[in-house]
Amino acid sequence: MSKIVIASTLGAATACLATRLLWPKMSLRFRLSVMSRLFKKFTLSNVRIPVALLEKSYAVDEEGLVTCAVEISDNKVMSVKETWAENTSIECGGAILISAFCDAHTHLIKTQVVPRNRNDTGSVNGALAAELEDQPRWKEVGDVKRRMEFAVSCAYHHGTRALRTHLDGTASEDAQVASAVWLAFDETRDKWAQRGVQLQGVANLYLPLYLQNEISIPFCDEAARHKGVVLGAYCGNVSSTPHAETVKAMKACLEAARTHGQMDCDWHIDETNDPECRGMRAAAEAIGHARKVGYTGRVVLGHCCALALVDDASDVIKELAKLSDIFIVSNPTTNLGLQDRRGTGPPFGLAIDTCTPRTPAWRGMTLLQELRDAGIPVAAASDNVRDHWHPYGDYDMLTVWGLAQAICHLDTANSEGEWADLVSVVPAKAMGLDHYTLIGSDADLVLFPSARRASELFARPQIDRIVLRRGIPQVSILPQFSVLDDLVLLKNKKPTPGRPVQRGAATQKFAS
Repeated sequence: MSKIVIASTLGAATACLATRLLWPKMSLRFRLSVMSRLFKKFTLSNVRIPVALLEKSYAVDEEGLVTCAVEISDNKVMSVKETWAENTSIECGGAILISAFCDAHTHLIKTQVVPRNRNDTGSVNGALAAELEDQPRWKEVGDVKRRMEFAVSCAYHHGTRALRTHLDGTASEDAQVASAVWLAFDETRDKWAQRGVQLQGVANLYLPLYLQNEISIPFCDEAARHKGVVLGAYCGNVSSTPHAETVKAMKACLEAARTHGQMDCDWHIDETNDPECRGMRAAAEAIGHARKVGYTGRVVLGHCCALALVDDASDVIKELAKLSDIFIVSNPTTNLGLQDRRGTGPPFGLAIDTCTPRTPAWRGMTLLQELRDAGIPVAAASDNVRDHWHPYGDYDMLTVWGLAQAICHLDTANSEGEWADLVSVVPAKAMGLDHYTLIGSDADLVLFPSARRASELFARPQIDRIVLRRGIPQVSILPQFSVLDDLVLLKNKKPTPGRPVQRGAATQKFAS
């Protein structure tokens, strides 16, 4: 054998040995990048998956986590096993692995308007008044689209694969505002679909207006023309409205959804500190009637804050539990920030003096534990981010999950892992997505290399998380806030005192 052949063989052997020794020491992201690009089939071994994301029975630890291996083949999750072969897999060191996030309640139309549109009281009343001042700017070229694009980029970076946004402004009496919103939504939806992110929209009308055909019919016709759009309603505080009238308006919305191709519905309901607000009871009655007359769409009830204050909550929950395809979406950041806040007042809630120092005594959340115990699917969502409703946030659903868990004491009911579906499986079902199960779906996953336990997962922001899109590590960076400076540095004027406004910031003919 020639010296050249011997040298070549020794070199190859040395390289192979060096790679074998160094491979385990290379970063998990690097090893995933190599394996996912070289092989159609590979296994993530020694990962911990929250039990809520698994359909079979597995051995579960006290935090609700299952130690297992995930087989990925042809960009899909093929199996989850509790044993694995060490030499055919990527060792993940016990890192927590979850399905990519689904965010079923956002407001991308008005996101990122801080600092131009500050809510001086932080209350619902202040938010609605401030929104009226901001809406005219939505028709400026690129305003809505650029802010929406920024928001979806953030969500994408953090590991979200689907979002539903309420399309504020589509009911505006200013046709230019409505047109700008529809155009921004359609273009953003189509662009991000190419990157594996599904974007849905909710066309919202102030609930009583569904009884006014001259308004509701053209509104619903327009909504039905846009792909991925469902019908929405801002129900408002119905405490001063006769129960029968509220039910009638809800029936009208559901009937409109039925006659427009069985569209799903998504309502803002009982978002108030008024214990006399009984929108949920009216909803149970209206949805029950709609089912009897042939409505088959899904119904999402968002916020549901006042349910925690009413004296007949258990009865309302029992009625809701009788219904099919109904989902509850709670919004921890906004509910915690708005409810029981100074500056609240009629018609949106009970009056709380703006000037008197007062620490809130109520957390603003709905009854997540009781609703789930009754068999009603519950989810949590980002809701408002960096706007006049909530000035903070970044569309990171890990933060949303952790906040819901802390506020509602979910960690011991019965464990953290049993509530992971709040931000993945349940919202995916609520949105009608076909990839809410782990096995058999695209390998859209989020891996947390620095978190082996729930206590570690929620202790830090997990900026080293690895987002997998169809099994391949995502490469992305968070956009800098400064890219929107030209949109947000010019501040709006202060809201006009006493200007008529209703839920959804509807005025004039929409303030019925």
